[in-house]
Amino acid sequence: MDANNINYNEEVLKGGLIVAGVSILILMVTYVVNVETLVEWWYGLISLAISIGLTIYIGVSFRNTIGGFMSYKNALKFTFLVLTVSYIVGASFNILLYNVIDPTLPELIKQLTVENTISMMENWGAPQETIDASIPEIEKSIDENTSPMGIIKATPWGLLFIFIVAAITSIFVKKNEPVSDRIN
Repeated sequence: MDANNINYNEEVLKGGLIVAGVSILILMVTYVVNVETLVEWWYGLISLAISIGLTIYIGVSFRNTIGGFMSYKNALKFTFLVLTVSYIVGASFNILLYNVIDPTLPELIKQLTVENTISMMENWGAPQETIDASIPEIEKSIDENTSPMGIIKATPWGLLFIFIVAAITSIFVKKNEPVSDRIN
């Protein structure tokens, strides 16, 4: 395909929607199969790894479509924009999930998170006073992170995080044109 015939914005949007779609699909399958998995530490890592792998794949595919070479700067711009689209779609879906699809889910997540935290702190030998003091803070955090305004207020931190992820994925997406040391 000729690089001049490629609509950059369309490719960014398509890539972002693919990453968001896969993330939402994983979330919904997990929600239906075993909602308790959503609060496990490894669930977040697996979801992140899948998103990173998919972003690299989409970036490399785009690079190959435009001629096989892409500078780190252009790779960073592309992957950041793809992840930004994915983030916006994902945040919008989370607002929908927590407030329309299943308004009881935030309460369940709060309960499961508190139970997991208490268990973990007890295993580490934390005093009961420390455990009791941490519970209201955990509950407040879950309430804030699942409310529409809380999700929107988290956007600057989310964008910083995806910039870091984009900076890492761009290392794998970039490919510099070979430089010839031969003088013609």
